[in-house]
Amino acid sequence: MMLRRLLLSMVLLLTLGALLLNGQTSTDFIQTYYYLLSMGEVVVDTDALTQTLQGRDFTVIAYDGDSATVYRGAELAGDVSVEGALLDEAVLVVDGERFYLRIADTQFTYAVRPAGDGYELVVSPSQNVAITDALASILMSLQEMSVLGNSVDLEFAAFAKNDLKGPPPPGGASIDSLLYRLVIAEDWFAFAAANSLALTGLRLDVVAEKLPGGSIPEVFAAYAYEETEQLAKLLVPVDRLVALASAESIGYVRPPYQPAAP
Repeated sequence: MMLRRLLLSMVLLLTLGALLLNGQTSTDFIQTYYYLLSMGEVVVDTDALTQTLQGRDFTVIAYDGDSATVYRGAELAGDVSVEGALLDEAVLVVDGERFYLRIADTQFTYAVRPAGDGYELVVSPSQNVAITDALASILMSLQEMSVLGNSVDLEFAAFAKNDLKGPPPPGGASIDSLLYRLVIAEDWFAFAAANSLALTGLRLDVVAEKLPGGSIPEVFAAYAYEETEQLAKLLVPVDRLVALASAESIGYVRPPYQPAAP
């Protein structure tokens, strides 16, 4: 009961002030935008979460290294590709200790995914919907799944769905603009597929160009699978891309070069 009151209090706090968008205030999530809200740290037992959501007939995509196993509910779906499974309405992706949860509702789609400061909530309305109604529904649903953050940021980050350029990377992060657009994309998987980015679960294949005398920071060393004096190839979690690009020893983080089509 205490958790229920806490969640409802967060909804009220989130909606006390009107959302400022393009200089105008709104109490709605607008259909032409998607929104990112920080949830802070989310502590979840991914095995327990998998079992819970399989009992609710979620599609589960479980990664073991580079290989994935697809389940629909508790049943193994060996004939379903990862690409096909990602089109389902209720999906859980588990990649090591990280998870990505996405649910398509009638009025909006929402996702919980790893972020630089823990996890973040992504809300993408299919029609204009009251912020209070949407967040109350989402947070109560997440509570039932025991997916709760230790905070919800009172500031929305709103992005136009038809903005093909996107905002610049944050200062201090030497990262290819396409990679940063992936980090903040509405849907990581759809964006990666549309832009020929090599996404394996919740990890991305990238190249880190090192500054002279520089090295891959120790916290990222486990993600490196090939390295020379000048650069390293890594399979790094999407939520860690900006941190990698902000390291003092790294000059630039970019996708691997793709051979030109003949």
